Amino acid sequence: MRMALELGADYAEIRAENIERLEIIMRNDELHISTRETGGFGVRVLLNGAWGFFSANSEPDLQKAVKMAVKMARINKGNVKLAGIRPVNDVVKSPMKFKPSDVPLEEKMEFLQHILKKLPFEGVRSRTIAYRDFEGKKTLITSEGTKIEWELAGIRMEASVIVSTDGRDANLFEIHGSVERGFEAMDEFESKLTTSLKGQVNAFLHGKKPKLHDVPVLVSPYFAGFVAHEALGHLVEADLFPNTPLSGKIGERIAPEFVHLSDGNVKNGHGNDVYDDEGVPVRKVEPVKDGILRELLVNRAKAFEFGLEPNGHARAQSYAHEPIIRMRNTYFEPADWSLDELVSEVKRGYYLMRPGPGQTGFDSSFTVAVLEGYLIENGEIKEPIFNATASGVALEALRNIRGLGRELEFENSYCGKGQVVTVSMGGPHVLFERGIRVV
Repeated sequence: MRMALELGADYAEIRAENIERLEIIMRNDELHISTRETGGFGVRVLLNGAWGFFSANSEPDLQKAVKMAVKMARINKGNVKLAGIRPVNDVVKSPMKFKPSDVPLEEKMEFLQHILKKLPFEGVRSRTIAYRDFEGKKTLITSEGTKIEWELAGIRMEASVIVSTDGRDANLFEIHGSVERGFEAMDEFESKLTTSLKGQVNAFLHGKKPKLHDVPVLVSPYFAGFVAHEALGHLVEADLFPNTPLSGKIGERIAPEFVHLSDGNVKNGHGNDVYDDEGVPVRKVEPVKDGILRELLVNRAKAFEFGLEPNGHARAQSYAHEPIIRMRNTYFEPADWSLDELVSEVKRGYYLMRPGPGQTGFDSSFTVAVLEGYLIENGEIKEPIFNATASGVALEALRNIRGLGRELEFENSYCGKGQVVTVSMGGPHVLFERGIRVV
C-alpha cells in the first residue's frame, strides 16, 4: 500500500483471496469429481483521476502488480473522483450452519445419487446432477484505512434432463445456490429442483402451442424476478443508466403508484453481503418507489458523479477482476392480492411459471423462453403450453400492472455482466394486463 502511494497514487486498494473449490457431476452412470484451489491479489490504484488495475497469483508478484497498476493508471485518462466513506475494520463471518468442509465427500455423493434417482420422469433419456461448493477467505485493505476480512462459503446445485417425444428434444434445467445456508438447505434444494423439472417435463410432453395474442399474463415470482432483474435492474445500474430510456427521468412516474422495485439484502439472498468490494456498507435501494423512479445502484465513483450516497453495489467476481456496479437481490415488492384473486381476474390469458434462456436490450425489451406455462380460462388455470416465448418492453409492461401478490419469493441465481456474480431475483405473483406477448 505504501509503495503505491510513494509511486504517486492518490488512492490504492488490495483485494486478496484464497478459495478451495469442489465439483461433483453425475451424468447417468458417469461420475466426475474435481478439486482446485484459486487465489491471488488484485491491486487497484487511482492516480490523477484514472484507474489502474493489475492482478497477481502469488505474494512474491504483489510488488510487481502494484507497479503495473500504477503504470496502467499513468497510461489511462479519466476524471474519476470517489465519494467519501468512513474507513471500516471488520471481520465478516459466514452464516452457514454446515459449511462445505463440514460434510464428507461420501455424504455429498450419496445425496446427489439420491436426487439422480428421482429424475427419471416420463420421456427422460438423460439425467445430470451437478454439485459445486467453495470455501475460503477474502481481504480488502485500502490506503484510507479500511481492512475487512470475509469468511466465504457457497454451494450450487444444478439438475438437467434431456426429454424426447414425437421427434422433439428439449434440454430442461434448474439451478439453485446459496452463500448463506450450507448443507442444512439441501432438502429444500432437492424439492425445488425436482418440482420445477417435473413441471417443465409435463409442459413439454403434454403442452399445446399458445394461440392467444395480446391477453393478460400472470407471472410467477421467478418470472417476475426475471423482469425485475434483466429488463429493469440493469437500467438502474449507474454505469449503464445514461444510455437507457430512463436517463434523465429521476423523479418521474414510470409505473402505477402501488409498484415498488427494490435491491438489497434479503433473507437467504444469494447477493447478500455486509460490505461491497470497495468497503461500502450494503443498504437497501429503492429504484422505483410508489411508481416513481428514485434511486440508482452506484459504486463510489458514480456516487460522486451523481451526487448520491454510496450504497454497496461495487462487486467483483474475484481478485482478478475490478469491482463494477452490480445488482444483489432485485425484486418487486409484494402487495395485497392472493394468487386466487389474481387468477380470477383473467378470463383468457396465460400463467407463466418458469423462464428459460432469454435476451434483453437497453431499451428494456426482452424475449425469454417459457419452460413452464399454462393457459388461464375463466379464472382457472388449465392445460400447459409448450414451445412458447414471452416478449415485451418492460417499461411499457410496467405501466400495465394490474395487481401484485402478497407472498414474496426469490430464485437464487447468477448474473453475467462481463463477470459472473451471485444474485437473487424475485417478487410476488404479478398480473400484467398488457405488455407481455406469448407466442
